[in-house]
Amino acid sequence: MNMMKRMVALLCAASLLLAVGCSEDEPETDNPSTTTSSTLGSGTDSDTEAVSDDVTEEEILESLNNGIIIDAVSENAYKGEHTANPLSSNIFCADPTAIEYNGRLYVYGTNDQQVLEDHGTEMDYGYIKSLVVFSTDDMVNWIYHGRIEVGEIAPWIYNSWAPSICSRVEDDGLTHFYLYFSNGGAGVGVITSTDPVTGWTDPLGEPFVYQNMPGLENCPAPFDPGVCIDENGVGWLSFGGGAPADGAMHSNIPKIVKLGEDMLSFDSEFVSIDAPYFFEASELNYIDGTYYYSYCTDWGNRDEWDYEGIDAPPSAGIAYMTTKTPLDADSWEFIGTYFYNAGQNAEGASGFKWSNNHTHFLEFNGVNYIVHHTQFLEELMKETTGFRSIMVDYLPMDTTTGEIPITAATKDGVKQIKLVDPYVDNNGGLMFTSADIGYDKVTNPAAKSLADGAWVYVRGVDFGYGASDFTAEVKGTGRIEVRLDDISSEAVAFIEFDCDDFTKVRSADFAEFEGRNHDVYFVFSGADIELKSWIFTKGEEELRPEEDIAANEISYETVTILGQAENPYYSLMAGFDVTKNGDYSVKTSPFDEGCALINMGFIDSMPESSLTVKVNSITFETANGEVEVPVDVELLTKGQQLTSLANGWGGFTIGTLIYGTEDCGIFAEATDVEFVGSRMALKVDGEEVPFTSMTYNVTVSGFGE
Repeated sequence: MNMMKRMVALLCAASLLLAVGCSEDEPETDNPSTTTSSTLGSGTDSDTEAVSDDVTEEEILESLNNGIIIDAVSENAYKGEHTANPLSSNIFCADPTAIEYNGRLYVYGTNDQQVLEDHGTEMDYGYIKSLVVFSTDDMVNWIYHGRIEVGEIAPWIYNSWAPSICSRVEDDGLTHFYLYFSNGGAGVGVITSTDPVTGWTDPLGEPFVYQNMPGLENCPAPFDPGVCIDENGVGWLSFGGGAPADGAMHSNIPKIVKLGEDMLSFDSEFVSIDAPYFFEASELNYIDGTYYYSYCTDWGNRDEWDYEGIDAPPSAGIAYMTTKTPLDADSWEFIGTYFYNAGQNAEGASGFKWSNNHTHFLEFNGVNYIVHHTQFLEELMKETTGFRSIMVDYLPMDTTTGEIPITAATKDGVKQIKLVDPYVDNNGGLMFTSADIGYDKVTNPAAKSLADGAWVYVRGVDFGYGASDFTAEVKGTGRIEVRLDDISSEAVAFIEFDCDDFTKVRSADFAEFEGRNHDVYFVFSGADIELKSWIFTKGEEELRPEEDIAANEISYETVTILGQAENPYYSLMAGFDVTKNGDYSVKTSPFDEGCALINMGFIDSMPESSLTVKVNSITFETANGEVEVPVDVELLTKGQQLTSLANGWGGFTIGTLIYGTEDCGIFAEATDVEFVGSRMALKVDGEEVPFTSMTYNVTVSGFGE
């Protein structure tokens, strides 16, 4: 199965089961349908479906004990357990906006996932007619709340991209959410609700902003809304997209407008913002009396620049402007760029792909963050289809001056700000990362296993009082094991079940364990098991000694092996993060079958590294399957000079066997690439076999020394 098919399998939703009830092995129960439950910690809020409060102690089933064995766990965890980015391990999404509500941060984005789930194609924005919602209260463990089906709520739309959200308590005493979105590139729509996840309606029944509407000129794509509400409760909307054909610095394309009291009408003329080298991704913030307008700059050169004392913005970076009087066009002041394109950082190349970007910055629990997107998850999957992922990083804003120095996307992301409370009902979809987990297309979906050995990982759980049992609301047939800190560790508890509807099941016992703060793995025995919520029962009366929240962070070193192919040119990057000594397999991105492989790989750079990286073999992906060739070369040895695998500059005689055997090996062969002497060819039984990727099978030692 190729990777795209695997991606579709990972992320497609299975149909809902129609049968109701539990196995004859357990007494029948009239388990009520799941209702909403207000909980504490990193569990759920009133919007999130959790274990029903109506379930009584008598209705909780004891675990079966059929002796199910989980003898292997899935290796399809593309986001690791050591970096907080991307936000989601299994949902592609982009163009984020965010809002705080009842102690949780809700993040909304363009649903790239819809393209994959509904069409299985390469990225095509034309298919997207929904938005996604996530939430967190600790900044690293996130709940996926599902899709907002904008195309069903507002059937007149072309698409729904790049949302921007705000909220305000209205006269009815309720918090009202106003979610503006791009109607493709043709304008802006708006939906509203009194809940951050559900209950969305279309108050206008038509576009809010559209092309060539009266009073709107010089705005070829009036999309990418940015909304904010100031200290007086007044709403403001920015929008706009497109760049002039001549690449002029001053296009005056983006617009800002004062909103009416209902947030659904206009209370001013449209005012142009002179945003230099403007392209798209308008966003708006209001902080301490100042309006911040940010946008993505264009991809062109910077031959013209007329702002003294301020550097010209880099290509496709995020720049910002400020004012105290947004309807005075002359009052907007260009301050600078605060975020590089994903492909760039202060040192030059960042290691991420260059791509469009869209950002929003916010304050949550006294810390400034930026939400943005890259193609990082796709890169981890070694795919090149264009699907994007939301990321979270720190925003180093100077709170005294309001200035924002430029920063860049990171793999590390942000730190956990609070521990998960295991003694309340927690959403089954709460996770730091996962492997082979998907969701049904419902609001607040359960975490659903898609293969044997699927798992969910939750970072930083506070077992201050130990645990005496584990209870989960589940559906399906099989076993879920609870493992602490290492997925290969012995289970401390398990539940086995055979239920056709969501049912609470309790473990028979719980193994003793030491310490307080632990990472938790929920490991599924097979496919089609759904975990809707979970809770642990306190096992001790005395509180265990407090532990530093940072103790759950995992240290790592990044290793990048670079190769090179020509005709066309490909830089064959295979990067992986080392978290412990042992064996790793890392695959290059795919390349054309007809490429001439002229450099099989070398370590890019590892300053002050103590690692030894030994390449045991290389596996080649061919049309007829995988072919593995032994190599046995150390690429990096502590205290010694860097070495490289074979390359076309090595002076090999044409026909020389380089690695492997005469029957199956890598040979030096002639090439028409002028600047090298040979290319590296795979031959099996004397016949050359084309290949489209390589997997380096390595052993790493010296970590932590």
